[in-house]
Amino acid sequence: MRMLSLERYKPAIEKVITGISDILNVDAAVINERGLLVVSTERYLKQKGNHVHIPSLQFILSKGQFLVDKPGFMEMCEGCRFLDSCPAKVELLSSIKIADQAIGIVSLTSFTKEGQHRLSKHTEKYQQILLEISELITTIVQTHSATQTSSADEEKLLLEGALDTLNDAYLTFDRSGNIIHTNTSARMLLAQNELLPADISRMFLPSLSGMAAHYLPVANCLVDKLDASAEATPIVVDNQLIGGVLRVPRESPATALPQAGQRRSLSLRDEGLDHLVGSSEAIREVKEIARKIKDSSSTVLITGETGTGKGHLAKAIHDSGNRAFYPFVAINCASIPESLFESELFGYEDGAFTGAKKGGKPGRFELADGGTLFLDEIGDMPLSLQAKLLRVLQEMVVERVGGTRAFPINVRVIAATNQNLEELVANKAFRADLYYRLNVIPLHVPPLAERREDIEPLANAFLQKCVTKTGRSFFGFSPNTLAVLKAYDWPGNVRELENAIEYAMNMESDSVITPGSLPPRLRSRLVTGHSAATTAIKARVADVQADAIRAALQKHGTDLKGKQKVSEELGIGIRTLYRKLKLLGI
Repeated sequence: MRMLSLERYKPAIEKVITGISDILNVDAAVINERGLLVVSTERYLKQKGNHVHIPSLQFILSKGQFLVDKPGFMEMCEGCRFLDSCPAKVELLSSIKIADQAIGIVSLTSFTKEGQHRLSKHTEKYQQILLEISELITTIVQTHSATQTSSADEEKLLLEGALDTLNDAYLTFDRSGNIIHTNTSARMLLAQNELLPADISRMFLPSLSGMAAHYLPVANCLVDKLDASAEATPIVVDNQLIGGVLRVPRESPATALPQAGQRRSLSLRDEGLDHLVGSSEAIREVKEIARKIKDSSSTVLITGETGTGKGHLAKAIHDSGNRAFYPFVAINCASIPESLFESELFGYEDGAFTGAKKGGKPGRFELADGGTLFLDEIGDMPLSLQAKLLRVLQEMVVERVGGTRAFPINVRVIAATNQNLEELVANKAFRADLYYRLNVIPLHVPPLAERREDIEPLANAFLQKCVTKTGRSFFGFSPNTLAVLKAYDWPGNVRELENAIEYAMNMESDSVITPGSLPPRLRSRLVTGHSAATTAIKARVADVQADAIRAALQKHGTDLKGKQKVSEELGIGIRTLYRKLKLLGI
């Protein structure tokens, strides 16, 4: 029997799924036999993505119908990316069959406790409804397949199906630059970057004229928007440009999406706890705690002076933990105007306020779903928003500005501050309940002046990092330079050290960083330090000489004969002795 594709009947199936979801107040989805999402409600796509765990899919296809009452903790969940942290609360699944051949599954899912209670209480009722839905979809497929499409249509479907099997993102466009087809990887890429095919078309239009004139590929046309290298290849028929294909390679940052059940090797990353530079006792303690909590969903509060590397530590925790495959979203609470803060954090719906983006906009919490939200400078968060943040942290639900519904999120929050939050709480500038909710796992990064043994390895690391900026290579630091770096107090901490190294690399004419190439503030400290030390040494020597002269005079007398003997004993000329006596007032 020829395998029937659910994608061919997507519009009709989508009407069924949308209607059932609205009537039953649950989320619904249809997945094909390859584990790819055909249609679903918006929340299902946002929470679970557009592909499912293959072993789970095969299990359902063989069983026919199944109740997943403990998502993430069942035998069928082994190896799933949502293992132990599935966003679903309960899920009812049923296979879609044509002549006893399973071609996909339909799912009724709830992501809320209320829905979990309702589906669990009336399981048999919902199972019967689910069976009727799968039979309805079967009828749709059979009815439509009775009038088969032309061979040209089938060839088109075959080509599109082939593109869906490729890892690279492919977007097909017409002669006007309009995107007319996207493969699975491209759809994932667009969703990841919150873009629509029309957005890509607008970005690509400036490059299209050059392609039309020369029929040549256009490279790197999407770098600015997607942080990825891309190439557009024209399709020419009878010397006429009829369209082309945009390709974004899989290895590009924007397309580096994880596969189900796979972990990305940390050895391939340039970040993570193992790559935090420093071997001082203080840093070792910070790393040890961070390793223990890297997979935890508890909130973390990182404290420390400005420039100590709190943001780097937060990113390293994320990259080392089980959320590394999902977004790390950072927001600086001190840099956003209070009037925009709520919409930035929680998002907004279409028409929520004047100037709101059409269709609304997701907030940072939504963008970080599944991953980590880093709230930098949390002490500067407006007091009026702290209660709303507390609610999100306690209930893990978000409601957009201007919205009427709350939806669940799965986000680990890491906050950081250089302020004393306890003092802010005492002064009623920060909510005590929010402070205690954030301070579940406290981490303190000590200032650089308290871990001077880390200065040299940090300096060497920054030297290597800055080589690409200067285009020059250096052998290292002279001993005198390292002595100056270790003697300086570093009020700007690690950030100031990095800036100082970059400055020195630009100023240095030798292949070794010397003290003369350091920033003026370090050189002035060096001069001042040497001057003070020299003055102190000279004063000490003068005191010793004065004591020796007085002792010799007492021994030999102060007459001419006695002074001659003092001169001989001290090994100085008589004229020198008279000069020193004058200076000492003797």
